[in-house]
Amino acid sequence: MQLTAKRSVALAIAGLAVGTVGALTVPALASSQSVRVANVPSLTLDFNGTNDEAGSAQSVGSAFGGTARVRDTNGNFIGTAYDLCDKDRIGGRTDEVFCTGLIEIKDQGKISFSVVLPISNDPGRPDDRPVTGVVSGGTGAFEGITGEARLQPRQQGVYDLNFS
Repeated sequence: MQLTAKRSVALAIAGLAVGTVGALTVPALASSQSVRVANVPSLTLDFNGTNDEAGSAQSVGSAFGGTARVRDTNGNFIGTAYDLCDKDRIGGRTDEVFCTGLIEIKDQGKISFSVVLPISNDPGRPDDRPVTGVVSGGTGAFEGITGEARLQPRQQGVYDLNFS
């Protein structure tokens, strides 16, 4: 009988713990959801002169990376983006690369994302197809952010970036 009473108490404590964790988790999910739709600014990423893609080998798996100047829609410098990419398909007019990046916006926080995008092999003819990446998280004002990162090439190495 004492063993049954001890099991009942243990089950009650376990149930209380699970209920407490559930109660703590629901508000956390609600707050991260609100960040997803928060007013994240539209940005321009300019990798020209700060990325080593041109120097990477022309073979699948070749890696390259660098930084980009981050500007707001008025052209003001607001931060730096860091990327690391590897080539997944080589040949033809474009190479296909998988990139993961981190955007650091001064005094606000960081946003991380991943994307597969085409990179033109002809600087005179940039690939202008828009691509959609995945936002995987953030810090500071962007803590808990999720969703999509939409990149629209403006010119070779320059992308307009919007979040949803």
